[in-house]
Amino acid sequence: MWAVGGAAVAAGIGSALLTAAGSLVWGVVLAVLFGLLALTATVFGLFAVRRSPPVLINAVTLGRATVRPVDDWVHFCRERPVRIWSVLWLILTGLGSGVLLGLAMPGVLGAPGGLWWLFLFVPLLALCLVALGAGVLQPVLDGKNTSFGRIPVGLTLSRHGVARYLIAGGVRWVPWDTIGGVETQLHSRVSISRIGRSEPLEFTAGVFEQDAVLLYCAVRFYVDHPELREELSTIVAQRRFEGWDRALSLR
Repeated sequence: MWAVGGAAVAAGIGSALLTAAGSLVWGVVLAVLFGLLALTATVFGLFAVRRSPPVLINAVTLGRATVRPVDDWVHFCRERPVRIWSVLWLILTGLGSGVLLGLAMPGVLGAPGGLWWLFLFVPLLALCLVALGAGVLQPVLDGKNTSFGRIPVGLTLSRHGVARYLIAGGVRWVPWDTIGGVETQLHSRVSISRIGRSEPLEFTAGVFEQDAVLLYCAVRFYVDHPELREELSTIVAQRRFEGWDRALSLR
């Protein structure tokens, strides 16, 4: 990410210098290159995340203490927010590209036939506004998507089943005995079918702080091995998850 970021900064400086020197076309080209490189750094930042194993916590912390949880201790997988560096690069993509294009635009439009450049500048500036708006709104969305009040949003595995804690404060609970199967779909989507129910429990494993493969394997493992479910909600299962996480980190 940092190498791409350095290249983006170099392209931005080059664009400003070329525009100041009167080489407007190349200034625009480097401004566009800056935006593409900054956006690439944003994407790299999204995937450069150190995953962690599920956390063994008291289930009371996931509710409002109005109803006794089915299991006192659960293995919690929390939805992860977008990293701050990715947010900053996204803001820089929109703001920096917009400023660089704005510096070159008066000279380009003032040249003979320059108005035709509006067909390029208008879409590019619109994209800059989209990137800037997305970067500014992302921290707000992260706050809403990862917690409801003080209650975090995520997925739990425990001795008696799997639960999905939703943004609206609701919980979708699936006991192990009612799970008919576990399937993977595109984009790290996991679907847990339920016996006697047409609507499965679905979640995107890639949005959690845990490795998507670990989440899928954890659910699938205890579906296929009901005799080992007693170890859930204990340090035994927690150590199993930590061992899987160490193995996956070596990939």
